[in-house]
Amino acid sequence: MFERRSPLARQLTGGGRDGLDGRRALRIGEIGGWELAQLAVFAGQEAAMAAAIAPVLGADALAARAGHVQRREGIGLYRTAPDACWVLASDPRVVPHLLAAVPVSAGCVTVLTHSRLRLLLDGPAARTVLGAGISVDLHPRSFAVGEFAQTALHHTGVVLERCAQDRYELYVLRTFALSIWEWLLDAALPVGYEITAPPAPSP
Repeated sequence: MFERRSPLARQLTGGGRDGLDGRRALRIGEIGGWELAQLAVFAGQEAAMAAAIAPVLGADALAARAGHVQRREGIGLYRTAPDACWVLASDPRVVPHLLAAVPVSAGCVTVLTHSRLRLLLDGPAARTVLGAGISVDLHPRSFAVGEFAQTALHHTGVVLERCAQDRYELYVLRTFALSIWEWLLDAALPVGYEITAPPAPSP
């Protein structure tokens, strides 16, 4: 089994930097310990798919609404398209069970775990920093806790989720993780930042 190694391993040891007022108003880091897969349903096979995945994801897994994260028992469901959703799990057994459960006639499961990084931005300056590069209205009335958006940052496609009042998580392609990380640190220079050790996952 190959060891999973973060492309940000060296950057995560960088400590932090004070902002213009001497404070550090942002925590930034990488979250580990999760698995991600995309579940796609073939046209006309919704009932068959729902029945197949119910033992793994629950009876109403396909009812997840676009832009809203549906959570249950360590699993997060993200409706990314009318016929597809992401499945985020902290239990490494979930994705293999999903692969075994989905019949080839009903749809397909694509494992995305090793193609993405999950970044954390937490603190009173998180919205300000993200707002400098993301064309999504991040005002709490427009982007509430528990919502996500497929958007772009630094010319790169990302998925952004608001997880708490001042906490956001970014799913970025592994290939562009370093450039996204460097952009975030540059944008955070005025407010100050602290680089954190990977916290426990919370899908």
